[in-house]
Amino acid sequence: MKKNILMIFLTTIFWFYSFSTVLAQETVSELENTKQTLELGADAAILMDATTGEILYEKNSDKKEYPASITKIMTALLALESGKMDETITFSHNAIFGIEPGSSHIALQEGEKITMEQALYALLMRSANEAALGIAEQVDGSVEAFSNHMTQRAKELGCENTNFVNPNGLHDENHYTTAYDMALIAKEALKFDEFRKIIQTMYYEIPPTNKQSETRYLYGQHQMIKPPSIYTYEGCEGGKTGFTNEAQNTLVTYAKRDNTELIAVVLHCQGAGHYEDTIKLFDYGFANYKTQKLSSADDIAKTISVVKQEGEKISQIDSITAKPETDIYKTVSIDFDSSQLTTIIDVPQQLTAAVNKNDEVGNVKFYYQGKILSTIPLLADRSSEDTTAVAASIQTNGTINTMEKNMIPFFGNIRNMILFSVGCGIVTFFIAFLICRTISCYKRRRRRLARQKKLSRHRRSYR
Repeated sequence: MKKNILMIFLTTIFWFYSFSTVLAQETVSELENTKQTLELGADAAILMDATTGEILYEKNSDKKEYPASITKIMTALLALESGKMDETITFSHNAIFGIEPGSSHIALQEGEKITMEQALYALLMRSANEAALGIAEQVDGSVEAFSNHMTQRAKELGCENTNFVNPNGLHDENHYTTAYDMALIAKEALKFDEFRKIIQTMYYEIPPTNKQSETRYLYGQHQMIKPPSIYTYEGCEGGKTGFTNEAQNTLVTYAKRDNTELIAVVLHCQGAGHYEDTIKLFDYGFANYKTQKLSSADDIAKTISVVKQEGEKISQIDSITAKPETDIYKTVSIDFDSSQLTTIIDVPQQLTAAVNKNDEVGNVKFYYQGKILSTIPLLADRSSEDTTAVAASIQTNGTINTMEKNMIPFFGNIRNMILFSVGCGIVTFFIAFLICRTISCYKRRRRRLARQKKLSRHRRSYR
């Protein structure tokens, strides 16, 4: 019997382990989703969702590379953030003669005046290097100060492998970035409508100035928005090209189809490979992914009472609204079915008086087919009126769990499945144990009865 029980126990453990392993493998498989290997000529590349910041594809995305003129996206970003779009730039001697002979320019002259807006068009459409120096001096007073500003701003955006020493991308060994860092910078620039407008512009005029009697005609250089180029791409919104002998071709490109907007960055490409690789990245992204709006911020906002306790007395002194910072988006597979999305909002019933604006006071969880998809913090929309308390801790006197749709399918949750598996294993073991014990008792009883009958016959024969 002991051998039988041991065998049943080992079999149960093996069954449970095998089942759990299969579940784990299925989970990993789902996380891998549609990841593929693309044949790219670029030394480094990345494809990023412009809305969520999620990486859809990467190749050597953290490798330091020379960016060349895609540097000018950061220059444009700082110019737009400076709020000096209406100012006029007077180009200094250094701005005009501080660039390499033969490099990209629009023939500005020392002392010439154009607006910041015009300079940005020259910067992004014609990659004018003197325009970059003039913008730098206008924003921060000097090229050196502006370059330091560029590097510092990049760090604020999460760029860990970027260092800028000039605003135009002309070669310097200490001027470098990565595909990932450049995508972060490109994503931030999209927050400005003026930037979006400029990168999509194919034709622009700078009227006569104090030094130039003729109109300057600017034409966009990005071939993916320039029919009849063979690289014209459906949904392309433009971007920025770059080239130096050391960097080779570099390219940042934006494309949007329906509600999905993607950023592609390719570095150190040969020939027209920067366009070919970018098309491969976009084709892959749009074929496999989409940007899904999970919820608007207002739809999941919850009002929470702010209370103050004096002895045993609890009184409400205010109320705040807990809501996410922005509407919530997620990059999902192309076959994502929103009808299978479940939302749970977790917020405390009451908060102490010391609540400051943007304090995290709860969260919202999104489940897809029973598996966790995303967790987003809910923030206080303002500070509570009574802030006399020193601590800003949250007193959770119970939690409100709001199910916005259906209950999470029990067997869709991997943790629940494992728990169910454990329970089944335990129940199976005990049932088997009881069956074996019953059989064993039955056999012992039969043997005992057999012995009794044999003894009874023996006694009768003896008599």
